[in-house]
Amino acid sequence: MRKLYIFRTNLTNLEYYHKYNELDEFKQKCHDFYLTQGTWFLENNYFDEIIIWRLTNTNHNDIIFNINGKKFIQKWVNNFNEVFKYDKPDITFFRGGFKEYCEITKRNPKFFGLKLYLAAGKRLLPQYGGIYDKILIEDERDKVLNSIPFYKTTNPNVFKPLNLNKKYDLCIISNFTQLKYKGFDFIITEIVKNSFLQNLKICHIGNKKEIGIQLCKEKNITNIEFLGQLERSEINNVLNQSKFGIVSSNSLDGCPRVITEILTSGTPLILKDSTRLLTYYKKYGVAQFNDRTFLRVFMVADKRYEDLKKDLIDNLNRFSMDEICKKNIELWR
Repeated sequence: MRKLYIFRTNLTNLEYYHKYNELDEFKQKCHDFYLTQGTWFLENNYFDEIIIWRLTNTNHNDIIFNINGKKFIQKWVNNFNEVFKYDKPDITFFRGGFKEYCEITKRNPKFFGLKLYLAAGKRLLPQYGGIYDKILIEDERDKVLNSIPFYKTTNPNVFKPLNLNKKYDLCIISNFTQLKYKGFDFIITEIVKNSFLQNLKICHIGNKKEIGIQLCKEKNITNIEFLGQLERSEINNVLNQSKFGIVSSNSLDGCPRVITEILTSGTPLILKDSTRLLTYYKKYGVAQFNDRTFLRVFMVADKRYEDLKKDLIDNLNRFSMDEICKKNIELWR
């Protein structure tokens, strides 16, 4: 039996998708690619069983989906050492540079089969002496020994093009709890300097919107509408009401998931060149800027909006689940 283990996080809190006890609802609403790629692997007969390992401080029943006679299991344990009570997997995918992962790989590295490690920024390499076979990278600049690319996309039931009228010129998606990584302060600085940017209709999606409101008040910026934290389907609607999305993360940030959310919604992307991202994603519907060129790049992109939009829509198949999951599994096997 071919088994894949996925260690998703060391957090003990429940995610919204843990309330989905039916496969159809999970497939329609779960935005998390690290999990949805697992359902694709089962549907396409690459594995016979997949277990998602999560931590909990209390007892939690497994959630089990049957996919073509194969099992997709979300399992909660008090300690990751409990994994050794189960059969060995062929491949293990570790998402995040957490100490708990390193401890179990050191305890019995042969148990986990092919060990894949995905983190970025200051955690690009394991910080706690973990033993892994391949380092998964999301930017060619992060290439290290034994590294291979990792590709990701979005749930096509959640993020997709919609025929909606445009309400905003620019959509910013960033959490203010990660302000030092996400570059919102850079965008604010650029707006202050230029009347063209001050006349744009801009929206912001993300938590703690009161921080953004206060920053704009201090800088006398009045053209950003703060929408707060939204469900993923609502984010897709807002993106489809926007001409452009923007990601201005610095090099300390991992590859932001919002990049693929913007692109798969069919919305052209204004992207800072320091942001982690494989070249694969930059070929269609993307205009890049740096600290000195944001205004110029945006103005040029604005004039070429229809061309950028058409290029992106015509090439959305490169971000499909089929295309992305095949690229990953071919690298792993």
